[in-house]
Amino acid sequence: MDSLAGRKCVVYARVSTIEQANNNISIPDQQAQGERYVSERAGTYVKTYIEPGASATTTARRVYQEMLTDGRDGHFDVVITHSLSRMFRNALDYLQARAEFRAAGIKLISITQDFSSDPAGELALSMVAIFDEYHSAENAKHVKRTMLENARRGYWNGQTPSLGFKTTSVPQPKGKDRKKLVVDEETAPLVRFIFSTYVHGTPNGPIGITKLAALLNERGDTVRGKKFHVSNVHFILTNTAYIGVVFFNKRDSRAKVTRPESEWVPMSVPPIIDEELFYAAQAQMSARDPKMGSAAERTKKNLLTKKVKCGTGNEDGCGGGMTTATGKSGQHRYYACHASSKAGKSECPGRWTPMDKLDNLVVESVIEKVLAPDRLSKLLEAWLDRSAHGETQDRKELKSLRSRQTRLEGESASVIKLVRNGILSPDDPQVEKELGQIAAQKRALAADIDALERKLADPAKAITPQILTKFGDLISNTMRDRTNPLRQAYVDLLISRVEVGNDVVRIMGTKTALSRAANGTPPHAVPRTEREWCTREDSNLWPLPSEGSALSS
Repeated sequence: MDSLAGRKCVVYARVSTIEQANNNISIPDQQAQGERYVSERAGTYVKTYIEPGASATTTARRVYQEMLTDGRDGHFDVVITHSLSRMFRNALDYLQARAEFRAAGIKLISITQDFSSDPAGELALSMVAIFDEYHSAENAKHVKRTMLENARRGYWNGQTPSLGFKTTSVPQPKGKDRKKLVVDEETAPLVRFIFSTYVHGTPNGPIGITKLAALLNERGDTVRGKKFHVSNVHFILTNTAYIGVVFFNKRDSRAKVTRPESEWVPMSVPPIIDEELFYAAQAQMSARDPKMGSAAERTKKNLLTKKVKCGTGNEDGCGGGMTTATGKSGQHRYYACHASSKAGKSECPGRWTPMDKLDNLVVESVIEKVLAPDRLSKLLEAWLDRSAHGETQDRKELKSLRSRQTRLEGESASVIKLVRNGILSPDDPQVEKELGQIAAQKRALAADIDALERKLADPAKAITPQILTKFGDLISNTMRDRTNPLRQAYVDLLISRVEVGNDVVRIMGTKTALSRAANGTPPHAVPRTEREWCTREDSNLWPLPSEGSALSS
């Protein structure tokens, strides 16, 4: 019996919703076994992390992530669980977690799978994780088959019903009661109001989805306590449940894609509105679709799309994104608070800022306060340091970058090996996601390594004051030229965030982006999160144009 004397131990207990229904390995049992295990081995029990009703097919579980954070912070150094299946049902998740635990100095112990810590024991645990994944996949297959048959017979599988419906229990000759959808007379009138108002308008004239969402919020209406937005109003207006047909198995929740129609299972439910009104709404939405035609193409060319935020971190905005808006039938274009535009001023007072004026303000501010030679020299002083100390720091940084690059290569090879050995499917969305993230990090590291290697190999080619002057002039001219195809690329490279307040605009970017650009790294290289060149509260705060106060709503 291995001793845990002097070790701080925690217990992790989890039971999925299905297992709870079957009374399988209850949480109190897992907790009791874990505490007894720690006591018998003279360890110090710290706490139990309890995660009821969560699937182990992903590690994106609240309590699990909380435990991982606490472990990294040194609150404990041993995790006890009843079996690996309590924590993982995916072999890749197990391998990644094992590496994370090791890096944090945490030992993972499975009470029912207490193998030795030598290579043979590690191999045995890896095989157990693979079998757990297989068992989970088999269970999922049987559960899905049961749910599909349940839907074919017209029974509801337990999802939250759409607005206007509720569930009722239907007794069965054998086994548990099943559920069916019925009309909820308390909320069905709201559904009818939404369709009628969208199709026929208000006394003030026609109404679109955006204004309809704002109207519903002004009335105090909600979707089960949540405010209306364009997305949930659109979902209601396109939901065939309201004309008597619900489709089960329509979407793959893991891959987040819609399945082929041949796999959908139609279910009959009581209709809430007539088909004539429903299809009139569909025709109206199709005619007004902003994703069609030249409007969509213009939106793609907006200089600061996805960078502009409402407010500067104080109380002058919601902090959400600002998206494209138009005025006077498209004659004028603005950056407008998304939350306010989509849900009304009850969500955020909002602001509309003329697009051209904000674009020009941001570009000129970056040119004056970032690309000026004296400012660039200060921001990139590490690259201008020609002393022995500077070279030592560069070599230390290069060694660290190469070490990280090697680790990423190992992670990539591990995933590919699992796929080649048939342990993971190449079609698994998680495999694609993991490999994509690793590839993005490798590209960013390669760019940094290339820049440092060139600097160290030939000091004459390192960034010099003369290069900074030429670089500043080149980028400035490019960013001012609206017809230059590289304008957007350099804006994306140098600017990461633009916060628009009532009286000021804060612009942020990264020092690494500047160094890459000055070294000649292509502007499309993938940047990673780095220290920002906006390092002080007042370093890049710029007043809005004189019209600014009038523009803020």
